[in-house]
Amino acid sequence: MSSARNLIVIVTLGVLLSVGMLVSCGQQSDSLDKENVERVKGADSLVRARMDKNPEAALACIDSLEATELFSKPVISYCRAIVYNKMMRRTTSELYFKKALEGDALQRECPELYYKASDHLASILSNRGENAEALNISSHSYEVAQGDDSSVGKLWTACILHSMGYFQTQLGMKEQAEKNFSMAYMALSQIVQSDSCYENILTHARVSLNILDAYITIGQYELAQNWVASAEVAADRLSATPLCTDADRARFVGGIALEKALVMWKMGSLQSAEEAYRKAQNVGYFNTTSGLMDQAHFLKTAERWDELADLMPKVDSLSTAWNVPMSLYYVKEYMAPRFNAYHKSGRQSEAMAVAEMMAESVDSVAAHELIRNMKEIAAITKQKDRNTEEAKQEAAVAYRWVKILSVMLVFLIVCILGGFIYRFVKSKKN
Repeated sequence: MSSARNLIVIVTLGVLLSVGMLVSCGQQSDSLDKENVERVKGADSLVRARMDKNPEAALACIDSLEATELFSKPVISYCRAIVYNKMMRRTTSELYFKKALEGDALQRECPELYYKASDHLASILSNRGENAEALNISSHSYEVAQGDDSSVGKLWTACILHSMGYFQTQLGMKEQAEKNFSMAYMALSQIVQSDSCYENILTHARVSLNILDAYITIGQYELAQNWVASAEVAADRLSATPLCTDADRARFVGGIALEKALVMWKMGSLQSAEEAYRKAQNVGYFNTTSGLMDQAHFLKTAERWDELADLMPKVDSLSTAWNVPMSLYYVKEYMAPRFNAYHKSGRQSEAMAVAEMMAESVDSVAAHELIRNMKEIAAITKQKDRNTEEAKQEAAVAYRWVKILSVMLVFLIVCILGGFIYRFVKSKKN
């Protein structure tokens, strides 16, 4: 059975390899083993296709790829990392990305996967607040990319520059960030002019959207406003491309339009904000999952409480469809906005119902966080010799920290809930 599954994987890889060589945008450096590069990229595509449908099946697929002995340990580690990242098991994903980046084997085998691994790892660290370490990783990756004169290297040089700019904005390094953003945008503009393949045009739009988001995240709306026109140029180019899908148009043209709406609202240009908001709506951005969440965020920021309250059933349906577990993330991203929307719009009975749900969820949230972190510990210790005293000590320390974290989470949820209830009672008295 196992050999049959391996045969299927090898045949599938052969098909992906053939397709990849036909549709590849740009050329790899002559110093690389092109056949091996395409085989590795084929494995990446195969795993991603499985991952989108069933992450567990993707992990089984990776086991089969490893059994063929056609791929190096860094490549297999990279594949496992992207699947665990999809499963939101960030610590495990971080572990495998670091294993993939050990030495320079992955960079020699397939530069594109090396750049992707560095980018993913930096993003994980940044999301955890470790922007200085994320910047270090991106800076090293940038140095590597500068020595890569292939089309892939040039494209990733620009992408990494924009990532560095993002981390620098979070660290308060405004001048360096602005310089890197400008260099990234100009480099991508030149790339698009010389090689207008769809992937390049899409990357230009994505980077433009991220630059806006970087400044909005830290509340620098004046700096964000300076980038609105440039982002719209990239969005218009994408929209005018015959290959542009409705999904990409909604995601990037609509995403940039909504970012503009938020910036214009913050800068007091209410009419421009409303026009941009309607543009995002017209291209179907609010019909996407990310667009729906961004719409809710805009309505909250603009204090349009009635509209936000009307939107809440859709947001609730989204969380149900995603099967979002009762976690701290769920409390923060779903339940708290629901409470605020109902409370601020005067729908106090609905607000109180959400508050009661939050009170009843404390134990479930703590249990979920405990189990999730224990799974992370199990995955990490599995990579070590469990029989050594050092491994046992590390596992014991990690377990103690998980228990402490669980207690802290319960305390945090109670504090959040108490604050909501206090505001609710105070408003009723007034």
